[in-house]
Amino acid sequence: MQGGLLVREFDEIFSDLFSRKNASHKEIVACLANGPKDLGQICKELKKELGGGYSRHLDDLVKAGFAERDFTWGLDSGKESKLSKYRLSDNYLRFFLKYIAPNRSKIEKGAFARAALSRFPGWESLMGLQFENLVAHNRKALWNLLNLSPEEIVMDGPFFQNPKARQAGCQIDYFIQTRFHNLYHCEVKFSRNPIGQKIINEMEEKRKRLKIPKFCSIRPVLIHVNGVVESILDEGYFDKVIDFGQLLE
Repeated sequence: MQGGLLVREFDEIFSDLFSRKNASHKEIVACLANGPKDLGQICKELKKELGGGYSRHLDDLVKAGFAERDFTWGLDSGKESKLSKYRLSDNYLRFFLKYIAPNRSKIEKGAFARAALSRFPGWESLMGLQFENLVAHNRKALWNLLNLSPEEIVMDGPFFQNPKARQAGCQIDYFIQTRFHNLYHCEVKFSRNPIGQKIINEMEEKRKRLKIPKFCSIRPVLIHVNGVVESILDEGYFDKVIDFGQLLE
């Protein structure tokens, strides 16, 4: 990476695309590097007034392909909601902000080893977000593995349910609703070690929080990177257990 394109590209991209306004776009990208947020959360974190300026900057980033705007939807109606969150969809930018930028001087001096990355704090969290993006980008391959045709799918994508007086909040990595009233709850897990029983408890907790219509059934799906323990497969909890590599075949 010493003196390479990865180290220089971030500043060059934003200078070329956004000219004098690039400082605001950089702030937003840095804000989204830790996970999806809605406009209000972004403005609050950046200590900016909730107004049209930052909404336009977010639109710029979406049009440029650096971010995605994911609308949640009503499970009872199967229709898109007005509520949305912005997600950093460019995995290079997240990697740059979290690991290249903080170590830029070491990289330039050739004193930074790639092997050290996996030992950094927050590495698994970062990789989890990266793999969630890759699943969303390869959704059609996932549909094929689940034996779903595009005609069956009513809505799909990252899903969230905001907390209310009688409703808990919930966020799901990737969710599919079909016209046959099946809800595919897809959990994307990156782990250094095979995934254990804890994942079932996590899935059940989200299931309890979801406001699921009576006519719908949940079909849990686990998408993993470094394997699962044998007992997970033996228990038969998941409708499908998918190795991430299968999405790229």
